[in-house]
Amino acid sequence: MKLVLFDIDGTLLNTGTFGVKSLQNAVKNITGKTPEYDVKELIGVSDKKNFTYMYYCAAGKTPTAKQLDAVKEEYIRLLPSELAELKKSKKYKAASGVEKFIKELQKYKDVKLALATGNIEEASKIKLAPAGLDKYFITGGFGWDGIKRPDLLKAAVKRASKVFKHKFTPEEVFVIGDTHLDIVAAKANGYHSAVIKEAGLADKEKLLRAAAEVEADSFKDIELLLVWLDLKQDPKGVEKGSYILPATAIEHVFFSRTGIDEQRLKMFRIKKYEDLESGKIW
Repeated sequence: MKLVLFDIDGTLLNTGTFGVKSLQNAVKNITGKTPEYDVKELIGVSDKKNFTYMYYCAAGKTPTAKQLDAVKEEYIRLLPSELAELKKSKKYKAASGVEKFIKELQKYKDVKLALATGNIEEASKIKLAPAGLDKYFITGGFGWDGIKRPDLLKAAVKRASKVFKHKFTPEEVFVIGDTHLDIVAAKANGYHSAVIKEAGLADKEKLLRAAAEVEADSFKDIELLLVWLDLKQDPKGVEKGSYILPATAIEHVFFSRTGIDEQRLKMFRIKKYEDLESGKIW
């Protein structure tokens, strides 16, 4: 059995910073002040962390649980309007080839799908519905499950285990995201990791350093992703897990981009960053 966990923003959807405007206005409506924030702080983390951060930027203090819930409710109320604006400006779109890839995965009875997103569950449904992707996901880990992203992945696996009546081991979990934070969270739990680079929101240096098992330009690289999932044999006859890009050995690409760095190369092969001598990625 395999569990494939999908991130939403920058992975399933290429909609830029969809949701930031709604969050900004939600905080403004609750606090009466316009938050001054760094948008980079909002990429790749949980909504719970983002809501707390944005509230602090406006009010200068950490919100109480009641205040945080108020922001959440207001955000959910405003999000559909932002979605309508995106659709009108034709800036709402699903990732290239993603639905075809999902349908391919559905051919395998032992492959189950779930979400692992920083979005709260209500926002996840709102965001995915116009692309028709919401129907493929009945469970997941969401942005209210915790501040830290590794906790969202754990929540996704725990729920999926109950829904699909199978206790997924770390070796059976495959995480697909778009930033280094997705990879870090996956490796923190001993899960497999892949990155879809199409959205281009990730910090390239950190992405390289985080060392996902696979980097794909888009979901159109179906063969590569199926080889990574061990659902198809590598057409080149190279051992599974030895590719970072189609028909390119990891060692070759890695060394050509960074120079020989045994510490970094080791990161491709480890399950958890704590296995490094330093115990840290940065």
